[in-house]
Amino acid sequence: MPTCRETANMSSVQKLRDFVDQRLTAAAEEILGLFVRTIAEYEEELCRSKTENERQRKLLDAVLKPVIRLQRAGM
Repeated sequence: MPTCRETANMSSVQKLRDFVDQRLTAAAEEILGLFVRTIAEYEEELCRSKTENERQRKLLDAVLKPVIRLQRAGM
């Protein structure tokens, strides 16, 4: 049977474990939140980059592959 001192010591250890567990959980939640936000920002930047690349590709195509339209005279 544990003595009073052993019981108090176990209680202190359990309190410390609970505190550490609580702090680790809070830290993990914060890290996960930052991770999710960072991924969302990267996805937005990727979308903007794709849009800009498509715009620049169209401009380059217009320069490298010009469309010549012929019109009939006298119409």
